[in-house]
Amino acid sequence: MLNLITKAKQMALVSVLAVSLPSTAALADLYKVASTAPGMSPFVVNTAIAKVVNKHLDDVEFQVRATGAATKHMVDAGMGKVDFLFGSATINWLMAENIGPFKNMANAPELEKNIGMVFSYQIGPYHYVTRADSGIETMADLKGRTVFAGPPGGAAKGVVLRAIKETTGLSAEDMNVPTYGYDAAIQAFQDDKIDVIVLPTNMPSPSIQQFALTKKIRILDVDVDKLTINAKVGGTANTILGDVYGSNQVGGDARTHGAIVNFSAGLHVDEEVVYQVTKAIWENLEEIHETAIWMPSTIRKETGLSQIASRLHPGAERYYREMGWEIPEPVTFGKTN
Repeated sequence: MLNLITKAKQMALVSVLAVSLPSTAALADLYKVASTAPGMSPFVVNTAIAKVVNKHLDDVEFQVRATGAATKHMVDAGMGKVDFLFGSATINWLMAENIGPFKNMANAPELEKNIGMVFSYQIGPYHYVTRADSGIETMADLKGRTVFAGPPGGAAKGVVLRAIKETTGLSAEDMNVPTYGYDAAIQAFQDDKIDVIVLPTNMPSPSIQQFALTKKIRILDVDVDKLTINAKVGGTANTILGDVYGSNQVGGDARTHGAIVNFSAGLHVDEEVVYQVTKAIWENLEEIHETAIWMPSTIRKETGLSQIASRLHPGAERYYREMGWEIPEPVTFGKTN
């Protein structure tokens, strides 16, 4: 009986020590980093940043979560539920103007004011990918086919459907447009369950490389001359080379559209934390560049502030001013602008 009591006291003491003594893992503050699906450019960028931050900042720990659409991540950041995230001027615009997926969200403009940019980069071209034997050779052939345009409620879906409409006259009603997320859509295309998948991602995309390992693919040419490319929200014209995915890619070079996007933080994140994160990114840029073949041409000091969506986070702005960067005027949105 005495031994049992002694053992119980020892266990109680261990429990007290476990709560009261700091552990190494508990020393760093944990920050939630939201991203799109693995294999997509924002996920690669965010995980590369997380690796650098976790290695070089003792007091900060990044945890990347690849769930949901970027539109939801922006709302979550505005509400203080997400700390760092993949951002887009298109989403800032949609929120500030109460349009698109935010049409019925009365507080969207106020939530948009709670997000500050850290740096900008090219998300890469929108790849309109089909199997080479699908019978689809041009955008006009999308009529009656199953086309994944983007996650439901996501900004990318609106961009893609608008591009299809402007270049072919086809609307969503003329196609079967499934409501997958990116992960499910990538698997569905791999399993030949959809005819076309549209992925905004840098070249070469790991997901599209995987497609080309098992099947011949065609990347459709988009007539950019017919597109309304809105530079204010980061729109760009791009070209996908005809051999970037190897011998299983057919059809030659493909014109398409792309976008300048960004890495952002909620304004609830302490200025000093964002300052240190921004510093860690630019002072360890070579480590970020090692994560993907396209990274050196995408994350660059020369283009890191090529477009400021709405506002810089004060912590990032302090770093850039201290380092003497030229800071352009933000592109602002809202019904009074």
